[in-house]
Amino acid sequence: MDDTLRESFKTPEIKKKILFSFLIVSVLCLLTIIPIPGLDHNLAQAKIEGWGSIGTILDILSCGALSNASIVSLGIYPFLVASIVMQIVTLAVPKLRNLAQMGDEGTKIITKFTRIAALIGAGVFAVLYCVGMRDAVFASLNFWVGIVLCGVSVAVGSAFCGWCVELLNSKGIGDGLTIIILTGIIHNIPHDLLMPFFEAEQLGIIWALVYMAVGILLAIGMLILALLINMGEKKIRILFQKRTVGMKQYGMQNQVFPLKVTQAGITPIIYALTISLLPSVIIAMVIPGSENVWAAGFINMPTSVAFIPFFVIFVVFFTYIFAMMQFNPYDISNQIKQNSGYIQGIKPGKPTSQYLMALYSNLNSADCAYLLFVCVIPMVLSFIPGLRDIAFSGIGLVLVAGGFIEMKTLLDNALKTEEEKAKQAGKDKKRKNYNKK
Repeated sequence: MDDTLRESFKTPEIKKKILFSFLIVSVLCLLTIIPIPGLDHNLAQAKIEGWGSIGTILDILSCGALSNASIVSLGIYPFLVASIVMQIVTLAVPKLRNLAQMGDEGTKIITKFTRIAALIGAGVFAVLYCVGMRDAVFASLNFWVGIVLCGVSVAVGSAFCGWCVELLNSKGIGDGLTIIILTGIIHNIPHDLLMPFFEAEQLGIIWALVYMAVGILLAIGMLILALLINMGEKKIRILFQKRTVGMKQYGMQNQVFPLKVTQAGITPIIYALTISLLPSVIIAMVIPGSENVWAAGFINMPTSVAFIPFFVIFVVFFTYIFAMMQFNPYDISNQIKQNSGYIQGIKPGKPTSQYLMALYSNLNSADCAYLLFVCVIPMVLSFIPGLRDIAFSGIGLVLVAGGFIEMKTLLDNALKTEEEKAKQAGKDKKRKNYNKK
């Protein structure tokens, strides 16, 4: 990663994208300290404490803005919900599915629809936020003036976060959602590292330090495991038949096609978490700190046993969906056959399709097993007294490891692209000099 970053900063175009990404993230972090106008800051923070475990998760997604009662308190959550809805609608509606397959033009239209859905989502969640904050309006201010100021500020802040995601996608380096989520997790790391110490402080300073050291070592070990699995891949050697005409050979060059174990990346975790939390988020916003048994159950659902099966189902579903979007065995088999190629040791046609399908199924199974093992084990261990704060540490490790590997891959690809551009520019320059002579 160090070599990749060093080379990236030596390339002006990539350096510009990295600095732009850093600028956008810095602006978002500065906005997390700007309070919502119209609300009593202390009362608003007390209300947010009533969000329970939902508040902890959304605070990470907003880079700490929610606990500060900031104008960007909702963070990227409305944009995430809108993106998921658009993904599902695109798969379900034939016209949108055809648009998505049209290339850049179709993608632009889908992006426009997603932007509109994100704006609607920002408005809806802002209204829900205001309903829960109705008792936190300044007593010296007219209620309707205060609540409208609150709603407009939160909606605009959420829409701005969505716009920042699009800017990072188009002008930054990497996926905007991944960058912002990584920022939120990294922002929370000091708190997570010190939490074991405070949990065991009553046992004495020595035992508290030992407890914290064990926690840090386990986290490092799990992070290394996650990095190794994210870097794992199965290489397929594809051979192409060549024909000789005179003294020349025609045909494609033999290729090595790498298949990652984590084909779907970190998207299944992000989407599964977003969908699983949606009912709880709505209830936490509308009636924070409610004493009603059902409402309290929903608000604290992420740290309950009932949350685990829902999370597992969504992770498996989204893993298979996004893996299929990245790697379709039948399409690849047809492309190999059309180019007179074959996989070493496998006959072209149906045997190739069967081989790729079996490989796809095995890799997906391994990916699901890895995601569920790292994410669910801390959730189960969190029911042990003294370990309640580690419930989402597995999800954080998966997102950090997958996010950094994704960033490294994107930087490597960008470096290769710039290198090819430089080579082509050199060839064009030589050709022009030759033509002048």
